[in-house]
Amino acid sequence: MKITDKAIVLSRLSYSESSLIVNLFTLESGLQTFLFQGAKKKKGLILFPLELVEIAYYKRNDSSLMKLTEMQALEPLHHLLDNPLKSSIAFFISELMMSCLRDNHQDKKLFLFLSEQIHWLNLTEELSNYLIWFLAQISKLEGFQPEIQHENPRYFELQEGKFTTELPFLPSYLEEPWLHWLTDSLRLEKLDFLALSIPKDERVKLIDAWLEYYQFHVSGMRKLKSLEVIRTVFS
Repeated sequence: MKITDKAIVLSRLSYSESSLIVNLFTLESGLQTFLFQGAKKKKGLILFPLELVEIAYYKRNDSSLMKLTEMQALEPLHHLLDNPLKSSIAFFISELMMSCLRDNHQDKKLFLFLSEQIHWLNLTEELSNYLIWFLAQISKLEGFQPEIQHENPRYFELQEGKFTTELPFLPSYLEEPWLHWLTDSLRLEKLDFLALSIPKDERVKLIDAWLEYYQFHVSGMRKLKSLEVIRTVFS
């Protein structure tokens, strides 16, 4: 049976001279892996990370891979493609989602959030604090948002997920003067947080802090290959 759906491109891998293995976050079926035969010969097919597409595919009885037959871009993302900073963010987010998402797990709320963010990223120039805010929102949507016990915390307890002024009993915690930016990323509206004047050297530390927290709360979370690029462009 032919199935149609909307999807977000996360990654692609060469399979043969003409075919690709494609990982997509779909609206109706969550994270799925597809065999896309003849993909390399299709004119205008980009498959850039975070590209929004409409797809048609078949489930295969002989393989866990589904057979992708059609793909069409839903929105031109010229600014995302042409801007090195935006494209670096796109690679980072797509790699993060590959770590956070579970196969076949439908999450329409997350899909719609990502779709909105992709549209916004394509048009905006307000990028300096964006990934700090984005990582905070994903923790909310995926159900491991840390608890804010104090708005100006002294400690960030990573394993139990607490911002506190009390010395944690567990050894996995951060003690830094810039922790309040993390609580702000959870509390403030998007544009209010993006307008904050966070020092350049602290932005990368804040991204690293969120990812260290993710290590405790996302099963199988691995070091992101795109992180070094992000550290370079934001520092």
